[in-house]
This record gives sequence, C-alpha cells and structure tokens, in this order.
Amino acid sequence: MQNPYGGNQASSYLAQRINSASPEELAAMLLGGAERFLLQAVTAIQRNDIPEKARLLNRVSEIMQKLLGMLNPEGEPALVEQLHGIYIWWIKEMFEGSRKNRPETIESIVRQMAAMRSGWQELSSRQVSATTPAQFTVEGLVG
Repeated sequence: MQNPYGGNQASSYLAQRINSASPEELAAMLLGGAERFLLQAVTAIQRNDIPEKARLLNRVSEIMQKLLGMLNPEGEPALVEQLHGIYIWWIKEMFEGSRKNRPETIESIVRQMAAMRSGWQELSSRQVSATTPAQFTVEGLVG
C-alpha cells in the first residue's frame, strides 16, 4: 500500500504525527498549516500572482472546512458555537481581504489563528500532563 502523504521519510513522519494526534493536536497542526498558507498568500498578493493566491486561499478554505467538521455538536454548545462562528468569519474575511487585495486583513487572521493554535497546544499539553490541573475543560469539544 502506498503512503497517501507521499513516499519520502518526511511524509511518513507527517502521516504518523497526524494519525497519532489528539483532536487538540490535530486542530493546532491544521491551524499552523493555515497560517503558513495565508502568509504565502500575502506574498502572492504583493506579487500580484492571482493564480497562486487563489490556490493558497483554497487550501486554507479546505483546512477551515476540516476544522468545522471536527467540531463535536455534542460538546459544550457555547464553545462549539463560538468556534464555528470564528471559523466561518475567518473564511469570509480571508476571501474579502483577497478580493480587495488587502494583505493586512489576511495578516490579522494569521495572528488570530496563531493565538488559537497556541490555545489548542496548551490544552493538549495539559491533557498529557497529569500534574498540571486544567482551569477549564473542553472535553468533547472536538473529536
């Protein structure tokens, strides 16, 4: 069976990381990828490379759809609703920033994603560490 992530060792490592990640770790990884693609889209906007900008923003949109699909409707309703709203807002803002060629709009989304990614990483590390008491729980929020 061929590795769906490619044939090299780095791709195998990535596949292993994805397959063994907790939902929180996976959310953080997806947000990290979205940040990277958005920053590349900013560069494409600055170069006036419309096809590349479109390709990168479509990749981010796919990531956001994955994040939306990971939300657990049986989790904490208020948090699920807030995350859903944030993800949808980011998609709208991203495409509006693209349409108006406003890299500052996209850079703002990147900063917000970085903050959320940091939060998911913190939750993941708290769940791994039995000695660190969590101040709040998002049990069942994603999954």
